[in-house]
Amino acid sequence: MATGSGDTQIVRFLQQECARLRDENRLLLDEIHNLRRYIRALTDLQETVQRFTPEQDVLTLLDDTLISAMNLLDTTDGSLMLVDEETDELVFVLVHGSVSEVLPGHRFDRRQGIAGWAAEQKKPAIINNVRTDSRFLPAIDEYAGFETRSLIAVPLVARGRVLGIIEVLNKRSGEEFTQDDASLLSILATISASALDYAASTENQR
Repeated sequence: MATGSGDTQIVRFLQQECARLRDENRLLLDEIHNLRRYIRALTDLQETVQRFTPEQDVLTLLDDTLISAMNLLDTTDGSLMLVDEETDELVFVLVHGSVSEVLPGHRFDRRQGIAGWAAEQKKPAIINNVRTDSRFLPAIDEYAGFETRSLIAVPLVARGRVLGIIEVLNKRSGEEFTQDDASLLSILATISASALDYAASTENQR
């Protein structure tokens, strides 16, 4: 029996609806996966913060925070830089990823690069193609033998003073960084800045 044009349209509609539902289901599964990853990383960070005491080396907390940031945002590399107020430079203190043996101790003018811009402006920078951004400082990549493709840099600010920068680079998935990513990293930056400020205050009281 021949299929009428009405039946054909119904079949086509059902096929389109099935495809749409499959796409929506795939997106929901991806969101659930990301939420579970976020929860795991935040739970680990919460446990770290709860264990923190004035006697503990603050760098341990900062290192755990950096690792949490990389896990949360699924990046291959990350660093935490502190401001050296005597030399007016940013110094790589903690580095994870492929250049973890090269960059620690490396320093540059605190006003240079995307990290320098974030420090000067006291706000996050989200860059998904650094090669098209005039603020990018290629000298650091050249020094480390590394290729930065994308990054988020967030300042560590306590009582209005910039103490450093936390930076994550290159998502494993190749996807772009989002404003939500920057908001999550800003939460971790606040924790780091508070820990640094608290440690400095405690040291001054001794």
